[in-house]
Amino acid sequence: MLGLVDCNNFFVSCERTLDRSLEGRAVVVLSNNDGCVVARSNEAKQLGIKMGQPAFEIRDLIVHGDVVALSGNHLLYRDISLRIHDIFRRYAPRTIDYSVDEAFLDMEGIPDDVLEEIGLEICKRCWAEEHIPVTVGFAPSKTLTKIATEVGKKSSRRVVTLFDEQERKQIMDRLPIRELWGIGRRLAKRLYMDGIYTIGAFYDREIMWVRSKLGINGERSWRELHGQPCIELSHLDRKVQDSISETRTFATDISDFDYLRSRIAIFCSHVARRLRAMNAECGEICVFLSSNRFHTERGYHSPAAGATFATATSNTADITAAGISLLERIYDPRYAYKRAGVTLNRIHPAMMSAPSLFDDIEGERQAKEKANKLMQAIDRLNPGVGERVIRLATELNIPHIGHNDGYSSSFGAAKKV
Repeated sequence: MLGLVDCNNFFVSCERTLDRSLEGRAVVVLSNNDGCVVARSNEAKQLGIKMGQPAFEIRDLIVHGDVVALSGNHLLYRDISLRIHDIFRRYAPRTIDYSVDEAFLDMEGIPDDVLEEIGLEICKRCWAEEHIPVTVGFAPSKTLTKIATEVGKKSSRRVVTLFDEQERKQIMDRLPIRELWGIGRRLAKRLYMDGIYTIGAFYDREIMWVRSKLGINGERSWRELHGQPCIELSHLDRKVQDSISETRTFATDISDFDYLRSRIAIFCSHVARRLRAMNAECGEICVFLSSNRFHTERGYHSPAAGATFATATSNTADITAAGISLLERIYDPRYAYKRAGVTLNRIHPAMMSAPSLFDDIEGERQAKEKANKLMQAIDRLNPGVGERVIRLATELNIPHIGHNDGYSSSFGAAKKV
């Protein structure tokens, strides 16, 4: 059996860990620059608020106090996500982190009759330690675990186990085809034309018909519904990613270089910390800027530049210095920029890079060890969101940063490096 743990209304649940008065109230979390709804509490769903709905359409509900609207605090969500996934790993031989709020559990070797008990314990620990409600589903395939968690959410069941094939078929007969994992709006419309409106109807079709209509991906979904695991996600649980990015869309168009430099410094600091969390180093950094596509007085402008490190690094100071150097190369004061970002590439496990023939190997090793100890000390001093007590001086050039971007506007407790 496989398992899937899904955090309920994750962004809203994270906000409730900071403000318990939000419990029981209709709450929505808005996207960057408060454009649209990206998360809803159950109470907000009952009011008919839809995922992706523009914020201006629910302005009256917000103004009258019927709905609490919060700007997204994605650093908080990432921080809680890391701790939640650590809890998941206690209860399964192997986990695959599928998204910020979901993880698949490989339960190979664990008897079926104890799975529900394990699921309940996961729910209990997530609530006790992080105050995050979760739903757990167990089934023979990943697609069926998706169905199990959806059933659990709609029926307020914390753990759903789909052992019995007849029970699974009864559930599939009630679920619309558009809710099947991997079937989007376009494919759902094609299936409507063939009289398939429910997942159960899709389940009943012959495999040759599915293959001819939907190809290999449709066949995989069909086989998964029949309890045959065939969707591989092993690439998601690699400890070392191929690249790491940090990007933001600004609330207004920005032409001020000092502001952009501070933002790039903050992005570099975040990606460097994530790099160290993987115990990895990078060999390349890229920086980009983008102007506003809708303000075309000077035309759309999206410059980018990259650089390689002579020696792979995870040092925040090295990565930030390189990022700011690239920003200086691509910045054009004639343009105002709506978006910026930093990407680290050529990532590999730490201490695996080969030195140059002309390097002072012993000197380089000692310098890297010293820098690594400094970074470890900084990471210990900055354990999580809202607790950063030490920063690079280049991060402190912004007089005010709104909650929109997930950063505190008060730097009183910050120290300069």
